Amino acid sequence: MQHHGVHGALLFGGHDKPSARPRGRELTKDESEGILFAFETLDPERTGFVSRKQLKVALRALGFGVKKADVTELLSRHGEESTERLDFQTFRKLVADQMSQRSILDEHRRAFQLFDVLGQGAIDFVSLKRVVRSLNMDIPDEELQDMVHEFGKDGMINEQDWLAIMSAD
Repeated sequence: MQHHGVHGALLFGGHDKPSARPRGRELTKDESEGILFAFETLDPERTGFVSRKQLKVALRALGFGVKKADVTELLSRHGEESTERLDFQTFRKLVADQMSQRSILDEHRRAFQLFDVLGQGAIDFVSLKRVVRSLNMDIPDEELQDMVHEFGKDGMINEQDWLAIMSAD
């Protein structure tokens, strides 16, 4: 659904030391794009760097309940304990480490909960449209309506339907 121009191949390319590579699963294209989007959002002046505090903000926005000490531990685990300003390569490596520890199913459930803004266990057209707009995604109303009609029941998409949509290619 996201329309950012990042390729999954970027995820682990570059100067990562083999010991710094995450042990979890490979990230999806959407997750890779989300990492780039987070970095660009935190670096609106396009300096090419974000701070440790901004890394923490990004991780929290992505659903990780990290504290300052967790960020410090993550940095030192990757040999970046003295780094104050993180370039995209380093930012991507650290965020990918965290994301790769979560399962795809966890990610899809978390996305459903973001869309279910009223906590009613289902997503309607209005909720879907509101979240899509808040994410600055450009999806026509007709496509959103089609999703609700194709996958939902009585104009609502429940979590089970959502997980089926997200796991279908």
